[in-house]
Amino acid sequence: EKAADAPNHGMREPWRVVHVPKDRLGDMSKDISKFAFPNELDKQQCHYDAVTKLGGMLLLILKTDPRQRQNDENYFAFGAYAQNLMLLLYEAGIGTCWKSPLYIYDPKVRKTLGIKKDEVLAGFLYLTDLEEDMPKAPRKNRNLITLY
Repeated sequence: EKAADAPNHGMREPWRVVHVPKDRLGDMSKDISKFAFPNELDKQQCHYDAVTKLGGMLLLILKTDPRQRQNDENYFAFGAYAQNLMLLLYEAGIGTCWKSPLYIYDPKVRKTLGIKKDEVLAGFLYLTDLEEDMPKAPRKNRNLITLY
């Protein structure tokens, strides 16, 4: 709930989150991997093995808007919400990893997960143990603010 304090124009709060608890991860994997990896039983098994090791998962869902400006604002608000959510989870001792595999766009996967026509499945937020020594990636973007 705290993550919803993200700035969002018009208080549209254009997001929805579906929690997949640990005991449902295997079912979810089986439900979507048959569409994500058709005729590839080894990939289906790899997906199952990887996903069932998680502590849980959140489906990050964004509501779209046919109006361009409002749609852009929704994307920005959603990004702020997702960042707040990840920071709050970190503060609570829960690690996260955002995954956006190509199959999130597959109509059969979307239908299986209950994604509506006016929604975007932005990705899966894997819930993990918090790593003690997280490797720090070097930042490439320096001096981003310039004078006009």
